[in-house]
Amino acid sequence: MHRFHPDDMRVCTAYYARMSETITVPDRRGDLSHDLDERETLIAFLDKYRETVLVKLDGLDREQLTRRLLDSRTTLLGIVKHLIVVEQWWFATVVAGEPELHEDLDDPDAEWLIIDSDNPEQIVSEYRAVYAHSNEIARHAKSLDLHVPDDTHVPERHRPGKTVRWILVHMLEETARHAGHADILRELIDGRTGY
Repeated sequence: MHRFHPDDMRVCTAYYARMSETITVPDRRGDLSHDLDERETLIAFLDKYRETVLVKLDGLDREQLTRRLLDSRTTLLGIVKHLIVVEQWWFATVVAGEPELHEDLDDPDAEWLIIDSDNPEQIVSEYRAVYAHSNEIARHAKSLDLHVPDDTHVPERHRPGKTVRWILVHMLEETARHAGHADILRELIDGRTGY
């Protein structure tokens, strides 16, 4: 018969306390201005969808954030981790020419996995920092018509015809699609609906 050591109990208590803590994600979405130029309009709509994804995490605990309700790896927290990677790829790597992040060649969808060390609050903060950097890159591009440089280390399939405008619209589409996924997952988790 196994007897619990006091350290075993502390580990269990800490684990269950961490699992039952809920995340608070204040709603930062505001009304969109109607007098913005094209670039700022695209960024404003993209920001709105970015924050919509994050609002779907509000009030949930770690178990709910990482619950798999589908056969795929899709979870609410996994969506945010995935969006961090695609933001970094399209803006930092493709547009700005920053070094590509390490990719797990054995598992190209590794960013969807949630590991024990993943902290929901840190992931939210990282996403906000990454998308703020993406916005800086988009704002500093000389033109929305600027094509991704041919001399970049980015694979060719991502270069021909790709402009800063195309990347902004693509990220708007990608983020809005995942915001819809987050809506459905949140409703399945606790019944909460709404924009």
